[in-house]
Amino acid sequence: MFSKYEYVYQVYKERSFTKAAEKLFISQPSLSAAVKNIEKKLGADIFERTGNGIKLTDVGEEYIAATKQIIKIEEEFKNKINDIYNLESGQITVGGSNYLASYVLPKIINRFTSLYPNIIVTLVEGNSTILRDMLKNDQVDIIIDSYDEIMDENQGYSLATEKILLCVPKDNKINNDLKKFQISPDSIYDKTVDLEKVPSVPIELFKDEKFILLKKGNDMYNHAMDIFSKSNIEPQVIFSVDQLNISYALADSGMGLCFVTDTFFKYGNFQKNVFLYNVGEECSSRTLYIVHKKNKYCTRAMSKFISVTKDVI
Repeated sequence: MFSKYEYVYQVYKERSFTKAAEKLFISQPSLSAAVKNIEKKLGADIFERTGNGIKLTDVGEEYIAATKQIIKIEEEFKNKINDIYNLESGQITVGGSNYLASYVLPKIINRFTSLYPNIIVTLVEGNSTILRDMLKNDQVDIIIDSYDEIMDENQGYSLATEKILLCVPKDNKINNDLKKFQISPDSIYDKTVDLEKVPSVPIELFKDEKFILLKKGNDMYNHAMDIFSKSNIEPQVIFSVDQLNISYALADSGMGLCFVTDTFFKYGNFQKNVFLYNVGEECSSRTLYIVHKKNKYCTRAMSKFISVTKDVI
């Protein structure tokens, strides 16, 4: 049975009475009548009907703001009740970048669900900007990301220090004179290399090469631009992509150079068509964090997921 405010909230989310009625499994006339009845009791319209659809009135904006607070309180109450029943039920939504969602988080989720089979885990992927917005808007409970600022805005833990590596196609002639700097993806996957002992390649050597970078909004884009700035390089960017694994796939096919992390290779056994290089101490690492929203109740399910993540990574 839906509370009346949930009828209004569904119309607000869908921006359509027809679509909201379908989601609520009631008829559109019944939904319209329910909303009209609420508006009558308020003495003001919640929605303004226009030729292009519907939008919130000023009263509607206040109604939705109050509704969001009610939903948040109800969810926190349900989470506390779930905790009382020893994780016998519940759900969490976890967000990560595409490469984490593809290669790292499945291992974490597999471990977690084997320990807590009645907890439903939903996985969401996006870039750093999208993930932080989703956490802020309570669309995800936990995110794993590498933006340092997320620790200022949220509460969590550092998981690991990632090495940033330059990825160069094997058939690029520039590799011929750089053998002492080269790192194979296999050696990271097999844990047979100590990256700290491999010398850093002078990044200036690649100033005339073509680069594949992530788009703005991705943490790796910021690190790449810092690397170029410190070496006074204006990169020739031939592709800007959304995901780290896409940039790697393009580099692996010989299209150009890109930046990756050692984490990418620790959890995935990829093709062997590239060499990897350390890129210098000042810009060579970033921290991977797991966080949840500040001042939001951290459920036992969330706490256990964080604990399992720390164990796996």
